[in-house]
Parts: sequence; structure tokens; C-alpha cells
Amino acid sequence: MWRNLFLVRHGESTANEVNRFAGAIDAPLTELGKAQARRAGESWKFGRIDQVFVSPLTRARQTADTILGALPPDTYPPAQHSRQDARISERFFGHFTLQNKTRLQRRFGLRNYEASLYKSDADLHGGESFDDFRTRVLDFLRHEIHPALVRGQRILVVAHKYVIELLTRLILRLSEQEGFDLRLPNARILPGHELARFVHKESPEKNLVSDWVVVHHSAVLSAAAIIGLALNALGLGAAVPVGVLLTLLMIATTISLSRISLRNPSALADPHLLSMPQLVMRFVLLPWLLTLSGSWVLAYTGLLHTNMLMAVALLVAAPTAVTATILSRSAGGMILPSVFVILLSTVISAFNTIALLAWFDMADLAFQAMVFVGLSVITLLIPVTVAYLLRHLNPITTAKLAEDHAATAVLALACFVTLAFQNIELATFYPSGLIALALGLGLRFLAVRIARHRSLYSLDDYFSISYPNIFLVILLANLVGNQTALEVATWFLVPMFILAPLDDLLIKRLQKAQPEFSLRKYLQILHEPS
Repeated sequence: MWRNLFLVRHGESTANEVNRFAGAIDAPLTELGKAQARRAGESWKFGRIDQVFVSPLTRARQTADTILGALPPDTYPPAQHSRQDARISERFFGHFTLQNKTRLQRRFGLRNYEASLYKSDADLHGGESFDDFRTRVLDFLRHEIHPALVRGQRILVVAHKYVIELLTRLILRLSEQEGFDLRLPNARILPGHELARFVHKESPEKNLVSDWVVVHHSAVLSAAAIIGLALNALGLGAAVPVGVLLTLLMIATTISLSRISLRNPSALADPHLLSMPQLVMRFVLLPWLLTLSGSWVLAYTGLLHTNMLMAVALLVAAPTAVTATILSRSAGGMILPSVFVILLSTVISAFNTIALLAWFDMADLAFQAMVFVGLSVITLLIPVTVAYLLRHLNPITTAKLAEDHAATAVLALACFVTLAFQNIELATFYPSGLIALALGLGLRFLAVRIARHRSLYSLDDYFSISYPNIFLVILLANLVGNQTALEVATWFLVPMFILAPLDDLLIKRLQKAQPEFSLRKYLQILHEPS
């Protein structure tokens, strides 16, 4: 009988994209969500549909309309209409609504967070109780789905993550203790007779480990730096080929970008998504201010040497690191600005770095410029292209794999951090390590000063400004043999992640100034035409 039931979670919504709970409020589909719904309709191979039940929320209705519009007329005749049913609306999450999921996981702990969503005795902080939620979904199953299946009808249900998960548990007669996050993919068609196999493939233990790595990424990366230092101090490490570091960085970048929209900001509804004056100030004016003032100190005091000044200038001029998207997603940022800053700052930094190298009168300027541009293409443009193609060719599977392997991106960066310390001498901590620490602190306080306060994008500004792509500088320094730049950049990996508690303090100031009242509107119009 269950072979005639097909469950579909809506395509990716604007709330999904920024890692927030939408629950009972409207959040329309993103472009990826629409592509996922189209792919679901195009891949339909189960024959005619007799009835379609849809949640009344916009994201579910958009998904159902798109799926049905992609079907042959004889599969679901255009004259028929899908039935909206409030019993399969998403659960109301109370105080969790519009909150960032990773921040909630950190605040309550992973197990308590999950228990609040799947256990009847847990408090959802003003939201719909699990018992009430279960009662209405069970009523829908008993009085709509089951009678229709008994009559031999083929049924499509388009609803939401927690609704589909609960229906799955009710159909399989799983106990409340067996409830956990099934990592339900957007827009994938789940036939009723395959639900047991789908649940069996999911692992709550694996999910908890993966979530812990993502939620505590700063601790993981800090531990990686300490391990790298320890291996170096004990003489257990060895020089690491640049190709290994490059591969790790590309893996992390591809996974991170596969989770994020890659649309042109001009196509989005908000004209203030990017701040060009801020980009120029951060990636052009600041490096040149340090270079010119440092050159003056060098000329009149002799307190600096040229190689150290050049290393600092290159580090500050580096584009935004891919870690900015991971950090923004975890802290509650809007993410999209971080992605666009990474792309634009890479272009700006390519030209600016070549100009800086010319200022320092590098004898092999052409070679170093070519290496930097080449690395920029390899470490960013290739992952961007791969991510875009994967999302275009297989939007459902790519989004699922990218979400499942978020921890892999963090671990790839952790391996990079550990291995990078094998290519320097620990004795270079003075002065390279102290300069790196000063730069880490300086960039953070600068980020707070020039971030757009009273803006939804303030957190993205903070991470984009304070997290330069040290990974790129390390690769560049290795390839051109600039040992001083390599030392300063590698030591910067320590304050980059060890200072995470300071990040928490500084971003609280930005979060307090954020106009949360406009977030609902943001989620509703984000992907509408300007």
C-alpha cells in the first residue's frame, strides 16, 4: 500500500539558505529551491497522481506547483487542483523562529537542542508542543493519507522537514526515543516503501559528531594549530608539498561554496548587499597605508626590514578567506555578502598585490605576479565553477552532499593548518609570531569600526574584514620561496582561530545593533526581482 505514497520536502527556502528556522512564517524558495523542484518534477517516474496534499505555506506551494508543472498532463491533469491542508504546515518554533540554528546548538548544546525538536517533554520556548504537533500530523495521516491509500490512490504530499520526518516515524511506527534529525534533503521524492531504508542509512551518532565539528569549528582549527606546533617542536613533522595544501584548500572551498547561492548581487532585491567603499578601504587603502607608513619607518628609523614589511603588506592585502562563509553561517550572518566579498576581493587583491610587489622592487615580479594570479584562479575560480556546475546539473544531490560534508570542509582546513606549521621554524615566533598576533587583533577591531552597524550584513562585514585568506598567502610564499612571508602568514593561523572568544564578544555588539525586525521581510523578498 505504501508504494502509492510519495513524500516531498519543499525546495531550499531563503531561511534554509541562511541557516535559520522559518517554521510557521513564509520564506519563499531560492533559485536553487526552484531548480530542485523542477528536477523533482522532471525525474518523476511513478505514474499517475490521484491526489496532491500541500502545506499552505508559500515554499511548499511553490514546490508543488513547480513539480506538477513539470509533469506530463496525463500524470496529473491541469484541471485538477492540489489540496492545501493546514495540518501539514510546519511546526511553530516559538522563540526559535528566525534564529540561527548553529547559534542555538551552541547555546543549548547539541543533545538538548535536538531533544527540544523531537521529544514531547522538551520545552520549545513558546512554540507548538511536540504532542500538539504530533496530534495534528497523525490526524492527517489517519483521515487523509490512509483512507486514500486503502482506495488504491496514488498520493503526493508536499510539506516541510519536520512534518515529513514525523510522518516517516509514524508510518514506520518508531518510538519517540528513536526520533532524530534525518537530514531530509530538499525536494527529494521519498516513496513510502523506501522510508525504512532511508531512515536506516541515517545515523544520529554520525550527525552529532559532524554537527560538533561544525558548531565548534574554531576549537577544531585551534586544536589543529596546537597539534601542528607540537609536531614541529617534537621533530615528528616533515616538509609538506604545496600540492597537498592546495588540494585541502580546494576541497574546503568547493564544499563551502556548494552550500551558498552564487547569484549576481545585482539580481537580488537588496541594493545594499555590498559596500564598495568598504571593499576599497579594506583591500586597497589599508595595505597601502601600512606599506607607505612602514616604508617611512624603514627609511628613517631602521626598526623594520624590507622583507618583514612586504610580508605584512601581502597578508593584509590578501582577499577574504573561504572560512568567512563558514563563520558567517554559524554566527547568524546573511552569508551572501561574504560570498560576494570573497569573489570581488580576490579580483581586487590580485591587482593590488602585483602593485605592492612592484613597489618593493621585486626582481622576479613577473613570476610572483603570475603565481599569485594562478593561485587565485585555482583556489577560487575553479571551486566556484565546480560548485556552480554541480548545483546546476544535480541541485538536489549537490545540496544534500554539501550539507552532509560541512564537517569535511572544516577538517580539510584543520589538516591544512596542522601541515602548514611543518614548513617553518618555531624560533621565528619572534618577531613573526608577535606581528601576526598584533595583526589578528588589529583587523578584528578595525572590522568592528567599519562594519555597517544597524545592518543585517554587519556580521558578514566583520568576518570578511577580519579573516584574510592566509591559506592563499601561505601557498604563494611556499611557491616563490619568500620565507619571511611564509613565517608571518603561518603564525597568523594561531590568532586567526585562537581569538574566537574575542570574536564572540565583538559580534555581540554588532548583533545587538542588527534590525531583527526586518529579517522576516528580508527572507520574503531576497530572491524576488529588484
